[in-house]
Parts: sequence; structure tokens; C-alpha cells
Amino acid sequence: MPFHLRILVIGLGLIAWIEVALPAKSFEGKNDGTPGIEAPSTLGSPGGVAPTVRAGDLLFAAVSINGSPSGWWLVDTGATMCEVDLETANRLHLKRSTRYRLVTRQKNRSEHFIFMETSDLLVGTIQCGPLVMLAHPLVPALRLSKSPANWSRPFDKVGLLGMNLLVTKRALIAWRKQQIYLNPHDHQVKSKAGYEAEGYTTVPLNITPSRQVQVDGTLGGNHYQFCLDTGTPRTTIEQSVVDQGGLRSRLTSSVVRSPMNEFPDSKISQVIGTQFRIGDFDLSSRKILAASLHLTKSDRGDIWAGLIGADILWDYDAVIDFGANVLYLRR
Repeated sequence: MPFHLRILVIGLGLIAWIEVALPAKSFEGKNDGTPGIEAPSTLGSPGGVAPTVRAGDLLFAAVSINGSPSGWWLVDTGATMCEVDLETANRLHLKRSTRYRLVTRQKNRSEHFIFMETSDLLVGTIQCGPLVMLAHPLVPALRLSKSPANWSRPFDKVGLLGMNLLVTKRALIAWRKQQIYLNPHDHQVKSKAGYEAEGYTTVPLNITPSRQVQVDGTLGGNHYQFCLDTGTPRTTIEQSVVDQGGLRSRLTSSVVRSPMNEFPDSKISQVIGTQFRIGDFDLSSRKILAASLHLTKSDRGDIWAGLIGADILWDYDAVIDFGANVLYLRR
């Protein structure tokens, strides 16, 4: 099962925090083998709207555990389950979960990972517990992301809102409105026809067994699969895909670096003339980046052709509907 790696893009004034899926950890459930999935009984819990805050190109939501003061959690569809900083989890006296275990693999890092659980977790004012989370030293990586502009109060980034919560709560994320609807009511969800009448194009999403968000698309006339990752500020294509497709690219002085030293530095290229589409939404005139990220999506060695990042979600007024598993985009 893929795990997540934080990488830093540096150069030419470009500093961005990118979330990349790599095969570093596997999780197993004690019962059905499904990793980190919240109990189905929570599906009927009351819903509501949780506001988010824009920091750079990323969205953060206020999350409180066991009545503690809220910390800021990144809304991250690239995280297969929710994650919390280990020091924060220990300070809140969260108990270890016995429902899941880590499966040791050769590629596992020496970093300390623990499954924790809580019965009480609020996203904004919406009750989202009980919830199993992965705890590990997360703050050093989160510090690399920007804080909100003109923000005078503390902005402590301590966690990731991942797919086990977003899928179970049928999250509807209205990107430019900076709102997340959890267990939305019928009147809060438009139909496909309703969105299309407002100028949106419907892009189907596929939630993989490992809880990653897959979207089909084309690049240079060839069909590929991409990962929709709201924790990535910039859409980035795998360099090997660019090279194999014979696409023109121009090397920049920007560099992808890993604060956790997971892989060697990689130069960033700007891709030209991409014939880029995701679903039926045409992005052929858009400038995109490429780097050698080795975006492995399974233990079989399959790779993503790239990450669809938050820049596209801002620019095309995105709505992500995990109740219907669709992405809506419009110009």
C-alpha cells in the first residue's frame, strides 16, 4: 500500500510542499484487511459544513481531538488515511489502536509510526469520531508548507485529513468557497445535470482499494492514470512519461528535494505542448511541470503518470464529490 512522502521544490522563487505516494508502508486490518477505514456506523451521523483556510495553494481545516484546542489539518486526498503528529497525539493521551498493524517491508523507513484512535474528533464543529489515525513525526514536514497570508494568530499544522474520513463522510469539497460538506444533506448536493448547467465538466473519479483517488486522462495523445492529490500545490507529471511520450520540455533550475532524504534530488522541467486532458476536460494549453518522482501506486510497480494538484482546483473552480465519486471543473 502506498505511503506518503513530503518533498520540497526549490528554485527560481518556487517553494512548494508536495505530497507523493510511494510504496513505503503497508497497513493491515485485524478483521477485513481494509486499512484505516472508519466504522460504517458513523455514516448516519449528523453532517454539516466545515470552513477551511487557504495557506498558499493548500486548504487547512480546524480539527479538535477530545475537546483540545483546534489544530490545523491539511485537506489531503493524497493521504490514504488521516495522520496526526506523534508528539501531538502523545500530548493528547491518545490510545494505541489494536485494530490495525504495520506490515514490515524492506522499504520501510526507520521513522516511528503508531496507529492511534479517538472517539471524539471535530472537524470544525462536525463530529467525525470515532477515528483511527496514523501517528508519526509530521510537524517538520508540515512546516514546509506556507501559512495563510495576513494571519496574525498561531497556525499550528499538526495533521492530515485523509481519505478514510473523506470517503466515509461522503465529503463534498467546494474548493474556491473553501468549504467541506461532511455527510451533506440532499439540498446541499447538486446533480450532475445541475453542475453541467452551470458550465461544469464532469470528471469521474475512481477510489482505489488503497484509498487513493485516481482520474483517467491523456497526455500527448496517450492514455494515463493520474492521482488527484489536494496536498500537492502544483500539478506535476512524471518525467519518464514525458520522455516516453516524446513531449517537448525545458529544464529549469528548480529542484525537487526530500526533507526525509527518501530519494535523490530531481530537476524540474516545464512541459510544452502537452495535449493534456483529465477526463473530458481540456487542459492542453496549460503549462505543467515534470520531475522524476517515481510515483509508484502499487506493489506491482505500476506508476501514476502524475499528480493533479491544487493549482488546477483553484483555476477551474473545482468541486470534489466523494458521494458520487466525481470531480467538477469549469473555466
